[in-house]
Amino acid sequence: MTQHPHCYPGTDVYRNKEEIRNKDELEAVERTLAARRLETLSRSLPISPSGYREIHRYMLQDIYDWAGEYRYVDTGRTGPFCKAAFIADEMEKRFAAINAQNDLRGLDAATFADCAAEHVNELNAIHPFLDGNGRALRAFLEILADQAEHAIDLTRIEPRAWNDASALGFHKMDYAPMRAIIALAMKAT
Repeated sequence: MTQHPHCYPGTDVYRNKEEIRNKDELEAVERTLAARRLETLSRSLPISPSGYREIHRYMLQDIYDWAGEYRYVDTGRTGPFCKAAFIADEMEKRFAAINAQNDLRGLDAATFADCAAEHVNELNAIHPFLDGNGRALRAFLEILADQAEHAIDLTRIEPRAWNDASALGFHKMDYAPMRAIIALAMKAT
């Protein structure tokens, strides 16, 4: 096993503020702490790379020193995500595209879901952080929708369906499954 620079020597457990050395225990503590933080996450963060990094930093600040920092190692469970060297540039490009669409403000629900699906899938492909990308992405979607005067109920998103839609968006650039998930999660207003 090649030693990951963020892991304890001889393990695949990320170094953490709690000094937890068991992967399952760390995952449980991380999820609990992150969930608590996400309950109080500001909905007024800027729709920008710095705002996206702040979501991640705020969410995981209690457990990792690297919370909110772009990864500097290459990664990918289902294929390679964006090379670490290109993350900052790709994030700038993606947020320029979102900003060019007025941060999806003024769109009807169907158009919002269509546009958001592309951005969600592309942000997933960048995968800017070592861990917590999916949770940060769902929190970003909630903020993006809120600022565009749409409401998203994340509890309506089935994790397996989200992961499957993410994989299709990543491997085939097929945004339709993610569009359907977002549309289903949108609350009628």
